[in-house]
Amino acid sequence: MKVTQDYVSNQYHQVYFVFSEEEISKIFDEVAEAKGLVGEKGQKAKRDLLAAVKEKIENEIVEEELVKLDVVPISFRKYRYLTPLARNRGLLLIAQFCILPTDVQLKFPSKIPSGIFKVPYENQMVRDFTKQILLMNNMYDYQEAEVANKNSFVKYDLYYTKDDYVINEIKDRTNSLDETGESDDMSFVNCRVGDEVVLDENDGIVVKAKVREIKNRVLRRLTNDVVESLNFLGCKTVSEFRQKIKDIFSFSTTVVMLLNYLADFVIHNGGIEIDQVVLDHFAQKDLTEYEIKRELVKEYIIWIINYNYPDDNNVLYMNKIIEEYEFDKILFNTPHRVDDYQDFIRRRVYEVRVLEYCLEQRILDIKI
Repeated sequence: MKVTQDYVSNQYHQVYFVFSEEEISKIFDEVAEAKGLVGEKGQKAKRDLLAAVKEKIENEIVEEELVKLDVVPISFRKYRYLTPLARNRGLLLIAQFCILPTDVQLKFPSKIPSGIFKVPYENQMVRDFTKQILLMNNMYDYQEAEVANKNSFVKYDLYYTKDDYVINEIKDRTNSLDETGESDDMSFVNCRVGDEVVLDENDGIVVKAKVREIKNRVLRRLTNDVVESLNFLGCKTVSEFRQKIKDIFSFSTTVVMLLNYLADFVIHNGGIEIDQVVLDHFAQKDLTEYEIKRELVKEYIIWIINYNYPDDNNVLYMNKIIEEYEFDKILFNTPHRVDDYQDFIRRRVYEVRVLEYCLEQRILDIKI
């Protein structure tokens, strides 16, 4: 593999990757074996293999090369395939990304007002998280309901009719609910038992559902016994559980607010200019020019401050970061998410180090 850098500007970079036919074929073979796709001829298997090869090239091979560069990538990557990705063919790939300017200067405030860290929607977050963790642990019961909503369990009989004649019927069908208790089919919303709901109509054939039963999920009351059975970060009581949610949300929100405040301060006081090629990089992100500048300046702050902390093992708030990870897994309904654990932790360590720096420098005086 041949790697060539193109220094577009002090804010933007692109790297050319040239793979030989042998290198690409070897990648295809390795991925096919790892994914159990050796010898598979179907179209779906071919698409799955191609997607997996592309993922390996972009997320593993390219990233391994980027860490060797004399620039610091600070944005998402854009990839341009100048030749088709296929077995037994060479590949020319370009990776494009924003970089940390070597001449950037950041002016920080002498003091950050603690009043900006008022955490909004705290009680709503407690309610949302409690609902999600109870649903994930099947802590609910079904109760008869008169009218269906998007969270209702609906049992119905299905009829295929033509010219008012029933040509086929299927008894005891049910709608599907996802893990959050919601249905992606809104056909039954506001219906009642006995109603007939038209689900589809094509070439004179009408598909109808006759509603036989409606039930709603009702979450169980949160008690100390329920909290202990949830096994969430060692919480044993309702008060401990609710306080833990507030603490995690408060910590996470504080870091976000701090980064936004610092970025806004730097932009208004530091004369930051962004190259057009950088703005073009974000063209598909539906952001204003100021929002792009803000995101980049936050990255400048994060990376520059982290150069002052070479020891990745000495992280002051690591326990809080790990709690955030467990919290996010439940809140966003990804209970088995482990593949991106290291990426999550690494990124949060970088962000939290900005908070650590501000506290050490006495720019900020708040209780964490």
